[in-house]
Parts: sequence; C-alpha cells; structure tokens
Amino acid sequence: MDKTTSRMAETISTLRFDDFSPEVIHETKRRLLDSVGCAAGAFQYPLSQTMRDLAGREKGLPPARVWFTGAESTLDAAGLANGTMVRYLDLSDTILSKAAGHPSDMIAALVALAETLEADGKTLITAIVAAYEAYGQLCDAVAFQKSGIDQSTAAALGAAAGASHLLNLDQEQTGQALSLALGANVNLYNVRQGALSDWKAIAGPNAARNGVFAAQMAAEGLSGPSAIFDGAYGLKHITGPFEFGSEGAQRLRILDTHLKAYPVCYHGQSAVDAAMALTGKFAPEDIQTVRIETYDAAFLVMGNDGSRWAPKNRETADHSIPYVVGTVFMTGNLRPSDYDEESLNSPALQDFLPKIEVRSSEAFSALYPGQARTRITVETRTGQIETSETLQPKGHVENPMSDEELVQKFDGLWPETFSDHGKSSILDRIWNIDTLDSVKILVDALCDYN
Repeated sequence: MDKTTSRMAETISTLRFDDFSPEVIHETKRRLLDSVGCAAGAFQYPLSQTMRDLAGREKGLPPARVWFTGAESTLDAAGLANGTMVRYLDLSDTILSKAAGHPSDMIAALVALAETLEADGKTLITAIVAAYEAYGQLCDAVAFQKSGIDQSTAAALGAAAGASHLLNLDQEQTGQALSLALGANVNLYNVRQGALSDWKAIAGPNAARNGVFAAQMAAEGLSGPSAIFDGAYGLKHITGPFEFGSEGAQRLRILDTHLKAYPVCYHGQSAVDAAMALTGKFAPEDIQTVRIETYDAAFLVMGNDGSRWAPKNRETADHSIPYVVGTVFMTGNLRPSDYDEESLNSPALQDFLPKIEVRSSEAFSALYPGQARTRITVETRTGQIETSETLQPKGHVENPMSDEELVQKFDGLWPETFSDHGKSSILDRIWNIDTLDSVKILVDALCDYN
C-alpha cells in the first residue's frame, strides 16, 4: 500500500464518534436532514420514478428499502435510487476547494448499508463524517476537474471510507477499500459539459454505491492495487503531484460544506442571490442588458457554452447562469418547477436570454474558493443602471442557514401528497439519530409517509 493510501486509511480508521464535537454531530444531522428533504422534493419526477422501478426489480437479503415507497431491494439498487432523488433537484450540499462536488451524493448509499447491517445511529454519523472527510481531502488536494476527472470519483472514495466504518474494517482493510474504490471509479468530467443528461444526477450516487461495494470486497479479504495514488500510472500520474492535509488535529471537512437555498448548481447560487436583490426595480421588458461577472469556475461550468443560452432540458438549465438569472427577473424567484417544459419553452424567457452576458472576473477568481462572488449590473432602455453583488450565497458556511431555515426548506420540498405525520416522524428521528439503536428505525419513518 502506498504512502498516500496508508495515510488516508489511518485518518479514516481512527475517527471515533466519542471524539466528535457537538458541532460536528449537529452538522451531520443537518446534512442528513437536507438530503432527505431534497429526495422528497424530487420524488414526483420521471427520473426518480425510473430509478425506483429499477430498484424494485432487484431483491436482496437482507433487503434495503426505497425511500417513501418501502419497496424492498438490494442495498446498492436502493442506495442508487434514493441517492438519485437526493441529487436530482440540484439542491443538495456542496464542497468548494481545488475541486468542487456534492458529498451528500454518498449519504443514501451509506444509509442503505447501515439499514442492512442494522447499525446504530452513532455509527451512521461516524460513517458520514468519514465519507465527507475522504471526499473533502481529495477535493482539497487536487483540482481533478482540470485533469478531466469528475467529482463522482470523490464519491466513490468517500463512500468506501464511510462504509469501512459501518463494516468495522481495520486500517489495512480500509486502505484496501479505498484502493478498490478509486481504481475502478475514476470518472470523466465530460458528464458536466455541453448539453447535460440524466447521468448528471446519477453519476455521484452510482459512484457511491460502487464505493460501498469496494468496502464489502475489502471486508471479504480482497486487495486493491498496491499504489493507487503514488505508483506507476496511479492517480498522480493523471493529476500531477499532490498531498493530503497535514497530520494531526484538523477541522473536519463536513463543517466546511455548504447548503443550498436554490435549485441550481452551486456556482449559480450567488448569481441567483444577486438577481433576487434586483427584482422589482424594473420590468423585464425595460431591461436592455444584464452583465454578470463571476469567478472562473462558475463561468466555465455555467456560462461558457452556447447551450447555456438555449437549454433543452432541466439538467442543462440548472447549470446555466443565463437561464436561472433570467428566470429570477421574469418570475421573481427560482423554484424546482421553473425547469418544467413550459418554463424551458417560454417565449418571453427565450427573448430575454440574449440580453444576458456572462464574464469571468480575474479579481473574483482570485478570491475563489474563499468567496463564491458574483456581481450583476443591469442597464435599462432609459439608461438606468443598478448593480447587486453577492459575496457568499445563503447556505455558505459564512452565511449559514439556521436550523429553522433548514426545516423551512424541508417543509417547502415536502410533497403535498405525503402526510405531515410522516414528515414529523422523519424530522424527529433525524434530529435524534444518535440515540437510535438501529438505522432501520429511521428508514421505517422514511417508508411510512402516508
């Protein structure tokens, strides 16, 4: 096992619930709550139904259940279906560093494994923290998107780390799990380029289920590549040299992940915030130009491709700064329903989008990832100029959502067809997850929404 793998395995395997601060435990509960809310909000969409149907045709012993239906499946198929619902609306959490991604992509896969093992709530919390740690350390160490590698690669590594805790693996086995996960799941960044597809929402959860399976293989004694990071043709051969964080006590990475207020790629959150501050100051038809200045990562993902001015599906539209800003100016808000077919084909919005220009600012790029900064300047037909600027969007760790605001987000995502009793039960069990003897008790609530 190479030095880099061994070092991460040691970091992961030595994490203990009893060593976590109250803040870490509470923030982990908040990430779990946010993920379940995002999944509930995505329940009605066709892709969610398709993934639930696929999971329903698989049978496992012991079974894992599909959230909100209770259908029994294998742990990997249930985790994939539930994880796709978590990810679909693009409302789930984000990490911003040299690389960016959505660590909550791993939560559903870990819950499925915890359910089948009947692990207790404290062990699930530890697994989630471990998963976020591995995911975050990889994002901190290397800008893997610049090497054509997708964020879902980190989900495979992180899920293997989390699953290693649920399976009670030792340091050596954990290292093998990490190696098995990374060796088979270096995924292509092409998934988030050009006109986007269904795979945008599935890639991370799919990698997470593969990471869980890697840990299961390691638990059976299987070994992975001996030098997956440092060796000949290891990851560093693709990305160039990097090192993980310094040894010793450090701030756990779950504390530096950001929640979302709006259903859009995180790089568009500050643009939506800035646009919201300008709504009501002028009618859309009176606007002549909208100039948007943002940081380079946001520009490359959300404003540097012609498809972003003419999105044909939800997946492309929620990765389009012109579309989401234009929607805010046209409707005064940005909601999950603003990506439906009627909205995508709105003649008024299509006429408005050519007024929008997106630029990369060297000054803002230099501040990223410390700041996710965006400035919008609007000029009207009469020459009136208004400017709005957001330094950190709502939900960023420096501009956090309160627990009350997070529950309000959950409430807003809860389908009208689901009962309030089911919602109350889920909230209670998540806030008290560390007292549960079995994660099955939480999943019982997730499957009893009527």
